[in-house]
Amino acid sequence: MDDTLEPGSYALGRQAMADLRAPFTTWLDENVHVDEEVGPEAVVEALTVGAGGLLTLRPQARLTRLTPEDVDVLVTRVVPAMVEDAGTDEPEEMAEDLQAVWWQLLTFLGETGRWEGPAGDLETNLTLVAGEPPELSEVFAAAAEDVDEGEEDETVLASFPVRAAQAVLAHVGDGLEVPDDAELAGDDVTAILAAFEHPVPITADAEGEPQELEDVPWLRQVVLLMLGLDLLDGEDGTLLVPGAEADGWLDPTPEPRELRRQLVGRFVLDDPATLDEGFSIAEAVLPTVLASAVTGKPFDDAALDALVDNAAVLGPAAGVAVEELRERLSDLGALGLLSESAPWTIARGFWPAIAAAVEDEEEDDLLGGLFGDGEPHWLEGVMGQLGLGDDQVQQIRGLLGGR
Repeated sequence: MDDTLEPGSYALGRQAMADLRAPFTTWLDENVHVDEEVGPEAVVEALTVGAGGLLTLRPQARLTRLTPEDVDVLVTRVVPAMVEDAGTDEPEEMAEDLQAVWWQLLTFLGETGRWEGPAGDLETNLTLVAGEPPELSEVFAAAAEDVDEGEEDETVLASFPVRAAQAVLAHVGDGLEVPDDAELAGDDVTAILAAFEHPVPITADAEGEPQELEDVPWLRQVVLLMLGLDLLDGEDGTLLVPGAEADGWLDPTPEPRELRRQLVGRFVLDDPATLDEGFSIAEAVLPTVLASAVTGKPFDDAALDALVDNAAVLGPAAGVAVEELRERLSDLGALGLLSESAPWTIARGFWPAIAAAVEDEEEDDLLGGLFGDGEPHWLEGVMGQLGLGDDQVQQIRGLLGGR
């Protein structure tokens, strides 16, 4: 056994955890989904062993005010010693699990007011124990595994995008003549809206004339998605007909289910205001907001405001960007795809659809630069909207760490 984990260290760990054990166990029960095979007791036991190892190496450490130096020792020496002592066949996975346990403890200390150290130290410590964040596709894929097909079908088949697609197909019938410069004529847009039972936001022109498709962004979004998924076929240019995938697309079988996932997932993630061109902060950040929701920590108003604080380097653009995101969340709530207000959650039945759409998007590397290596892909758009000069842009790039 590594001397970090010598028998006497366990007593140190028990003493350090004495006042935290009960409230932390309760907090875990109320806030964290712990695997039933593990249980909160095992989580606390792992912390006790780790705390003992840390105090053996750094006797001055206190769990309620750990310094980054303490946490560095925890991550580089104590956790590896625990992994080695366990003799596991999956050392990397165990190390990640142990660091996640410490992340939970630090989060608990911060949320319950038990943290006694500087706020900056807590943020640094959380970063140190978090390690490499998982890809968004991994987060959604793991969440989707918990949703059975019956729950998914019930939710998706009753969803706004699917009902809208049904209304479009019903109006198209065997075929529909369309203008050569638009996906649908104004009269057809009006007819589809009139037949659609779900309450929807509709934009009419001042004189009440038949609307053009571009006046109803969500409907144009559905039509374009249907064309891309072969639910509609518009290759003729002036004739719109049901596509190759339209027959049986509502069936409770794998291929139609995957098609519906793409329809609903893309409808949620894409911003209808920028279907043709333009930058959308909502489209860039929404996957992160949804990932927080499916992992049980949905964004509330304070969390959205924190985005402004974290992006203060962008100046006035940060507040504008977050308001754009807030509006998109509100729109999705009105359509029944998210909760109607903060905290923003998404029904479990939609999780497989989001997972499928995010995986498809990551394959195209559309999310890759948001928070990871390299310049964030939204930076150029924000700078352009602000009309900043080259020197200002370069200064901001420098503040972002040279990205």
